[in-house]
Amino acid sequence: MTRRRRESKGKGAPRALHQGTVVEIHGVRATVQLHDDAGTRVRCRPPRDRTKTAVGDRVAVLRNKHGDFIEAVEERRRSLWRPKERGRALMATHVDRVIVVGATEPWLKPGFFDRILVATETAEIEALVVVNKADLPGHDVALARLAPMQDLGYRVMSTSAVDGTGVDDLSALLREGISVIVGQSGVGKSTLLNALIPGVELLTGTLSEHSGKGRHTTTVATCHEVGERWPGGGLVIDTPGIRTFGLYDLELEQLAGGFLEMAPLRHACRFRDCLHEPDQPQCAVIDAIETGSIHPRRYHSYLSILNSVRAGEG
Repeated sequence: MTRRRRESKGKGAPRALHQGTVVEIHGVRATVQLHDDAGTRVRCRPPRDRTKTAVGDRVAVLRNKHGDFIEAVEERRRSLWRPKERGRALMATHVDRVIVVGATEPWLKPGFFDRILVATETAEIEALVVVNKADLPGHDVALARLAPMQDLGYRVMSTSAVDGTGVDDLSALLREGISVIVGQSGVGKSTLLNALIPGVELLTGTLSEHSGKGRHTTTVATCHEVGERWPGGGLVIDTPGIRTFGLYDLELEQLAGGFLEMAPLRHACRFRDCLHEPDQPQCAVIDAIETGSIHPRRYHSYLSILNSVRAGEG
């Protein structure tokens, strides 16, 4: 970590810096959890160069009588972005795994999962798929819609905060590193986290009777410790429910690399810049579809994302 110290008048030893992790953002200020035995959380002013910090940032904090200041931000790795109006925003960094939560209701949309899996693959972040509300009728149908992902080796879990299905198994996975929970509104993320992390007591909501869509209950990204004191244990980042997941600033040629079944074939096509569309000749991906090596639903999802990114819609 590159450190910047404030110049002090006169002689004396350099001021001690405290290492920590950003756990919440409040405008330009950030809450940092110090890497001490107490897990002290302090509200910090931003770096002097006005670098905008993100949840998960590893930082050095200077504490003095004037307040708490972020003096340095470690180089970011494994960052996850979210769409926003006119571009994208950094959701979290130094992410070890992304847990994509869907549910028996509202109706599970595999294309939403595909988008997030493209983001995790291109950022080299582990992904885990969770189908929540396993206690409701139709859960097996929801799981079947994700069968192509399971066939590719992605772990797909069933959970329920009502009857406890999968809660212990998922909790064990969260006890190390930084995990980000993402999902559309109404899939029960907050209810599930209440079961995973006793004492958190997050607000929960219900589905709209008119639209069948979820109501937002989480409005900002928040961090919760699981297991041992951070950084020895785990941090879980709960994010606001999202209806779409854009892939802004991703090159068209990169998209196929986000699909595990297409990635090995990217350089087997006749043309190096092949985008694997139906009308492209001698395309290895098209050949794989015809032989059944690539699931048609995943390919159609790829084309949908390709057209969306090409149109600048993310």
